[in-house]
Amino acid sequence: MIASSEYVIAMTGAGISVESGIPPFRGPDGLWTRHGTPSGNGYQNFLENPSAWWRREIERAVEPWIVELRQSVRDARPNPGHDALAEMEQAGWIRSLITQNIDGLHTDAGTQNIVEIHGSRRFLRCIECENRTPRADLFARQPALPCTKCGGAVKYDSVLFGEPIPPKALASARAETDRADCVLVIGSSSTVRPAGGLPRIAHANGATLIEINTSDTRLTPECDVVIRASAATVLPNLMAELQRLSAHQA
Repeated sequence: MIASSEYVIAMTGAGISVESGIPPFRGPDGLWTRHGTPSGNGYQNFLENPSAWWRREIERAVEPWIVELRQSVRDARPNPGHDALAEMEQAGWIRSLITQNIDGLHTDAGTQNIVEIHGSRRFLRCIECENRTPRADLFARQPALPCTKCGGAVKYDSVLFGEPIPPKALASARAETDRADCVLVIGSSSTVRPAGGLPRIAHANGATLIEINTSDTRLTPECDVVIRASAATVLPNLMAELQRLSAHQA
C-alpha cells in the first residue's frame, strides 16, 4: 500500500515516544491516570495574568504530571521508531510527518518535513503573531519578554489546555492531510481534536489508513490495516521491507 501510494504521510502520538522513556498520558501507567486529569483552563490562566503564570513556572508550582513529563523529555532520546520514520522520509516513502508530541524527538532523529501541531519544547511562541524563538531550558528561569515583532505576550510553544491550535500549524497539518493518499497513524489514541480528526478527514478523502499501535483505538474500526505492536518494533521492519521491495523492483 505504501509503495503504491503517491503521497504518504505519518501521524504520531504519545505512543511512539514511550520506548524513549516518556510516559503516555492515558492508560494504566499514564501521567493523568496517576496524577489526575489536568484542569482545562491553562490557557485562560495565562491570558488573565501572564506574570502570575510565569511566576508559577519559575517556582515550579505546576501540576506534578508536568514536572514528570519535562524531566522525562529532557532525558529522552529517539528510539528505533523515530529513526525509521526519518529514514523513510529520506528514502522518499514518507513525504511529511504530523505529530502531537512536543518532545522534539522526530527532529532529533532527522525528520525534516514536520508539523508539530501541539508545539515543541524547543520554542517560545507569541500568542498574537505566532513568532517562534528558541527556548533555552525546559524549566523557566525568568519570564519571557514580549514579542520582538509585535509586542504580544509570549508563552511556551507547547499548546496549553483550552488553547486553540496555532492557525499556521493547523493549516499546514490540514494541507498535508488533504494531499495524502495513505496515512500511517502511529501511537495515537486518535481522541484529541483536532489532531485526532485528521486521519478521518484523510480517509473521507479516499486515503488508505494504516494504524500502528499496541492497543485498539477509536480509529481502529476505520483503518484498512491494523498492526498491533510498538512503533519501535514495527517501523524498522517496515523500512527494511520497503528497501527490499525497492531493490527487487530495480
